[in-house]
Amino acid sequence: MRNKIILYLSLFFTFTLLSCDSDDQCRRNDFVMLKMNFYKSVIDLAGKQTDSPHTLTVSAHGEGVDSLIYNNEQTSFVNLPLNKFAQSSTFEILLNDTLEIITVWHTNYEEYLSFECGVVTCFTIDSLQINGNSIDLLKTNGIYIDSVSIINYSVNIQNAENIKLYHHYDNSK
Repeated sequence: MRNKIILYLSLFFTFTLLSCDSDDQCRRNDFVMLKMNFYKSVIDLAGKQTDSPHTLTVSAHGEGVDSLIYNNEQTSFVNLPLNKFAQSSTFEILLNDTLEIITVWHTNYEEYLSFECGVVTCFTIDSLQINGNSIDLLKTNGIYIDSVSIINYSVNIQNAENIKLYHHYDNSK
């Protein structure tokens, strides 16, 4: 009888350990962030425009959110969390001492990951506003940001670039 109890307990613990999956993969997949990259468009002496990644000093926090996402960091991109309880997310971004207020209007939906990981809230970008002004996909009324390009409307666990933010300056002078 004692051997059967030991056998059953051994089988129980073996199956329990084998059925448990590490939640490291789940934790990696449950962070859905909007990725914005910063670019500068340079007009050279010949009048040709070139776009290149640009590093800026960035401070960013969500409006109505207590947490500071970036604090005077040198970066060429930001990953921003969208509000899964609302249809819009507003961020105050300080770019080289110039404040830009960016509002992202989005549709929220749940995406099934797996039985172990459950679901995660993903987003589809509907539109953008910069400093309260709607953009027409390219030109903005921003102070520092001159133009915007939404290149990936789907914000999910893929960590793909969603938005390109451009600022222009004339290098021909």
